[in-house]
Amino acid sequence: MHRLFLIVSLLVMLVALVLRRVNADRLLRRAKMIRLHGSSRDMAEKMLASMGHGDVKLEMTARANRIWAGMDVVGEHWIRIPVEKEGQENAYVHGLTALRVGLYLLSLREPRLIARRRWAIRFGHVFPIFATMVAAFVMLTGRASWSITIVMSSLAMAACVQVATFMVERRAAELATVVLEKKRIYPRLSDEEAVSDALRGWSWFRVLPGILARLT
Repeated sequence: MHRLFLIVSLLVMLVALVLRRVNADRLLRRAKMIRLHGSSRDMAEKMLASMGHGDVKLEMTARANRIWAGMDVVGEHWIRIPVEKEGQENAYVHGLTALRVGLYLLSLREPRLIARRRWAIRFGHVFPIFATMVAAFVMLTGRASWSITIVMSSLAMAACVQVATFMVERRAAELATVVLEKKRIYPRLSDEEAVSDALRGWSWFRVLPGILARLT
């Protein structure tokens, strides 16, 4: 029985990995190479002001660079955005910042969706760790094969939860893209297109649970 669970778990994780490789990694690698004019903070301020939310506070901290949003990245009247070094402005960081703005705008319309996605991301980090602790005790009983199955199954379950809720970030990315296009945030069309591509990549990035996202 444990072999069946193991095979199914590996297949689930493989599907999630392929989804991210195809839809996120390729776009984000290219985004890192595209230099833009202006900072991501200025872009975020323009997006918010154009939607009537110029009073929103932007918190730029090193922790906001982390892909995992175990800490909240949007809240009531504030958004945490990634640090961007001067002279290193690229579509990669602009895309992530635009996604955060999109998440904030979506949270104003549908806060339950954001809460659900936040729970899913945290579950994807915490549950596999808890399962690993359980697996360690199982291994002490001499059932090494079952302990491996427990860990793999927990990762697969976390991946299923991530995939089931990632459409929240897809909707946020689509909302941010509409703002970029309709409000003409970027003076150059090439910059707008580059950030829109990065937005699509970021919206797919977290189909993998936390620890797998860090390792791949």
